[in-house]
Amino acid sequence: MKKFLPFLSACFISFLSYSQSVAYTPESWDAKPVYHKLDSRYDNEPAVSILDIRRVEYIDEQKGIIVYKTFHKIVQVHNDKGIEMYNRVYLGVSDNGDITDIKARTISPSGKIIELDRSNIKDLKENDGNIYKIFAVEGLEKGSEVEYYYTYKRPAYYFGREMIQSNTPVLNASLQVVAPERLMFDMKSYNTEIKSTDTVLNGKRISTFKMSNLEPAPDNEKYAHVRANMVRVEFKLSYNLARNTAERIFTWNELAKRIFEIYSATSEKELKKTESLVKDNGWDQLTSAKEKIVAVENYLKKKFAAREDIDAGDAENIEKIIKNKVTNYAGIVRLYAAIFKVLNVNFQFVLTGDRNDFTIDKNFENWNTAENHLFYFPELKKYLAPTRLETRFPWIYYNWGGTNGLFCKGTTIGNFTTAVGEVKPVLLEDYANTVSNIEATVKINPSADTAIVDIKQIHSGYDASVYKASFTFASDEDQKAFLKDLIKFGTNSEHVVSSKLENTDLETYNENKPFILNATVKASELIEKAGNKILVKIGDVIGPQVEMYQDKPRVLPIEIEFPHQLERKIDFVIPDGYKVKNLDELNLSNVYKENNEITMGFTSSYTVEGNVVKIHIMEEYRKIAYPISQYEDFKKIINTAADFNKIVLVLEKK
Repeated sequence: MKKFLPFLSACFISFLSYSQSVAYTPESWDAKPVYHKLDSRYDNEPAVSILDIRRVEYIDEQKGIIVYKTFHKIVQVHNDKGIEMYNRVYLGVSDNGDITDIKARTISPSGKIIELDRSNIKDLKENDGNIYKIFAVEGLEKGSEVEYYYTYKRPAYYFGREMIQSNTPVLNASLQVVAPERLMFDMKSYNTEIKSTDTVLNGKRISTFKMSNLEPAPDNEKYAHVRANMVRVEFKLSYNLARNTAERIFTWNELAKRIFEIYSATSEKELKKTESLVKDNGWDQLTSAKEKIVAVENYLKKKFAAREDIDAGDAENIEKIIKNKVTNYAGIVRLYAAIFKVLNVNFQFVLTGDRNDFTIDKNFENWNTAENHLFYFPELKKYLAPTRLETRFPWIYYNWGGTNGLFCKGTTIGNFTTAVGEVKPVLLEDYANTVSNIEATVKINPSADTAIVDIKQIHSGYDASVYKASFTFASDEDQKAFLKDLIKFGTNSEHVVSSKLENTDLETYNENKPFILNATVKASELIEKAGNKILVKIGDVIGPQVEMYQDKPRVLPIEIEFPHQLERKIDFVIPDGYKVKNLDELNLSNVYKENNEITMGFTSSYTVEGNVVKIHIMEEYRKIAYPISQYEDFKKIINTAADFNKIVLVLEKK
């Protein structure tokens, strides 16, 4: 959000006239705490949050608006895992001076109280370079309660999100956003029917969300985006009544205008430098928009480094970027935009969220969800992800698609050029273009103790990204380990006779040339003998499969990474003098249709041609998400694939 700070400052000039200092609301706790006796149904939980209070308070001070943020928690721990979870408390603040109030104590089941010595608060530096405050909780034992609260101040921010649900039960949770009466915040809850309330009291506008007896988020459900489905509350400033009672601020359209201004405006010097770059690389001699897009992306992702953490003053200056070939995400977006502008390639800036976490809500303008950059090319109806090295046009990072994006469409009014914002879906490529296929021929050696497997693995579309990136960016040692794992996936063996890789490069990714592994493997692991019989683990050739068995009712909807197909063709050569006893076990089918069209399914079948059993498998998932009402059908399909994986062909002598 730092790119929008100039805009925010301009927007809030009218606030700065409110220079009177008003104290924030101090937090407190009971002087004589009472130990909480919880229902026995919580006995097996590692910990239970008895109280979770949060308050975000906007205060007028001499230098402008300051935010005071308060956390107050009471947690009862029940076992070693709970103690491990709460024997340290992390404070989301890096400077002791920002902490205006802090207290913590441990209450044992017997009533013994140990209070925090503030001098025990230490600094913790994480791998990302951020520094946090941390203190150890003393005297924690099974059954103890930890209570702490702290308030810290920070510069004002006008978009927020609080996760209410966690991995432990929460008995009582509340969030308050408190602001001067002139500032009107909107608050919206997600994944719950409970709504917030609003009131004005003593010149303050207060938005409140309360929730009781919240179950922990499920942590063992497969094919689910857990964090995205957890109960949370988002808030944003929507009106400054001191300026205009009818004008809604921080709209999606306003963000689109600001994005367009930041990323499309270039100085004459920047434009000239860009024109030279275009000419030097011969991009202006290319004819089609697709050729230009592909050439530019391959060059920039090979020659330039873009990192989110680069914050130098000139990091986004196009002249410096071209010279130094290092920039941040905003800078690389500006460079792409300038090049496409010189090449007359029509595009739109697009911002997206992430399906794993938080996505753009058309009806609630929390700008914090619009954090990922895409380019959209209207004539081609395709996308480019400028900050993701492992992707290539039109293949973007899949979690940024299949959800809403903010499209910033440029428009000219007289001599003034701006943008109009529209929230609409970012569509992923058709499911049939993303495959994870296997073609294999399985023979048994003369001594009947080893399978000779000629296997080809084929990965295209979104599925190809991880494979191509691994053989582009990984070290030689890591590539060898990755290759070994790939071969072992369908053979269970590390005895490789030969192997060959095709289309490992990212430069041909735009053509969707599949990543291909060809290997010949000796796999004794696929063969067993039982008296005069030979057992062939033919199901192992499709690789390990997920199994879905769940005692508790499904809570979350089904979500997969991307729509795709998995086709497997396996030829099994029957050795002379043998016959296969149980071929009909290869016939499996579970298919789900909507409006008579397949949306997901697994089907396997076979034919016999001479001494060759030709097995064909088609597994497909044509949608990204499936509702809970289709969970049982989805589970059956997943488990059908797992059932095939367990098939063992029984060979008997004729």
